[in-house]
Amino acid sequence: MNFLNKLERKFGKFAIQNLMLYIMMGQTIVLFFTLLTNSTMLVEFLYFNPLLIIKGQIWRLFSFIFIPNTFSPIFFLFAAFLYYSIGSALERTWGEFKFNMYYLLGMLFNMIGLLIVQLIFYRPEFLASQFYLSTFSSITIYLNLSLFLAYAALYPDVEFLLYMIIPVKVKYLAFIDVLLLAYEFITGDIASRVLIVVSLLNFFIFFGSQLLRSRPTATQRQFKAQNRELKQGPPIKVAFHKCTVCGKTELTDPDMEFRYCSKCNGNYEYCMDHLHNHEHIQ
Repeated sequence: MNFLNKLERKFGKFAIQNLMLYIMMGQTIVLFFTLLTNSTMLVEFLYFNPLLIIKGQIWRLFSFIFIPNTFSPIFFLFAAFLYYSIGSALERTWGEFKFNMYYLLGMLFNMIGLLIVQLIFYRPEFLASQFYLSTFSSITIYLNLSLFLAYAALYPDVEFLLYMIIPVKVKYLAFIDVLLLAYEFITGDIASRVLIVVSLLNFFIFFGSQLLRSRPTATQRQFKAQNRELKQGPPIKVAFHKCTVCGKTELTDPDMEFRYCSKCNGNYEYCMDHLHNHEHIQ
């Protein structure tokens, strides 16, 4: 994070304010255009394809983030509102530059993941547009998931209304998402596995040290064990009353009463045996 602070001082002025607003607006335009024309023409114009980028279609380096992860209007509106809220909260917490960097790293790692799949596990179908179009529905989901995990790490106790009725804390929803990712990683193909790994790299860059610190050290575990032993032992009793003359307390003589002397200069307390039989302190 210190490195990001240095970058922010140099390049912070170039950060895009309300980044998630522009991304959701772009996805909304693509969604309605696709539904109105009943074609994937605009989507095919936007998706990331290294071969077409080499030929000069540079916009594909960033335009793929405007491809919705669903073309169902109802689910899209729900997802758009959710991730706009999450992105706005992260931007308010981190600031514009760090949030921009978090999303940019997610984009970059996903592009690298596609290149890895294409170059190392080369097959002819990886060059076809159908492969990229089917893959990018997963990429936008993984990008949004990295935002959700970041939000859960910062605001674990915020409650979402599941099905608009059941309140569930974000940290539990994030735990379920991680389990689903693990299942998909185990059962999915090689492309899915690579994309799952790279899509979480930006999360680990921002929160890796925090996750490591959350694990107790040996010294901390020993300290907690000692505290448990102390709590299991007999309770420590503290006396609240003590006679200034004889030192008697309510612990040594539970039936004794104690009073302050109004004639002494200060807060001096005496047992009933010495309350009227002592030298007044001036």
